Amino acid sequence: MKISILNFLFFLIFISCRPVYTIQKTNQTEYVLSDSLNNTVDSSVYAYISPYKAKMESEMNVYLAESETALEKGLPEGKLGNFVADACIKETAKTFYPTDGKGVDFAVFNNGGLRRPLPQGKITRKDVFELMPFENELVVLTINGNSVKKIFNFIASKDGAPVSGVHLQIKEKQAINITINNMPLDSTRIYKVLTSDYLANGGDNFDMLVDAPREKVNLKLRDAIIHFLEDANKKGIKINVSLDGRISYAK
Repeated sequence: MKISILNFLFFLIFISCRPVYTIQKTNQTEYVLSDSLNNTVDSSVYAYISPYKAKMESEMNVYLAESETALEKGLPEGKLGNFVADACIKETAKTFYPTDGKGVDFAVFNNGGLRRPLPQGKITRKDVFELMPFENELVVLTINGNSVKKIFNFIASKDGAPVSGVHLQIKEKQAINITINNMPLDSTRIYKVLTSDYLANGGDNFDMLVDAPREKVNLKLRDAIIHFLEDANKKGIKINVSLDGRISYAK
């Protein structure tokens, strides 16, 4: 025991004698990263990638359709969100063949996935790729009425989201007066909701979707938008989106 105490005292003395280091001075230097740091172009590399660059630019600059107004995000609804949700639900109807014969009742997406507005006037493939740069797939989930109410309450807590086939009002962060295809929400019914695989996997805190049975549409969200625009152009139709009150604040 005495040896242990002596060892402990020796350790304390040793520690107290060690020098203590403190920061006396700091220097901050800003490094600017830009193309101006290296203006030398490797001509052989440029020559190699030039054909691919030209091909990509030609594909991205393809004209798809024309919009009468700029399409931007908004809350509780926005023209961009309305357009994307409506386009996806219409294109899904062309390619989705459910085994039970029951089609999609409504669509839900998130504003965070819409990365840029679509311009007034000409819309190109580049515009759509910048709007939706992700490889998200469309999926159809089967959900009971009580779970659907949870979805809409969550949307209300976020002050809105892109939806189609739905009308609801927000009051004190809760969804009220909910209708789906002009029919009141029925808690005893089973509904099919169109969304992205990102949200279906619980992205953006849509945890209530994770365990829902799902069916594949075999269509990317971005491709649905492109197909919708191409179809409108073939028919000579300009894109004309309005705010129709599908989500509003209760007075």
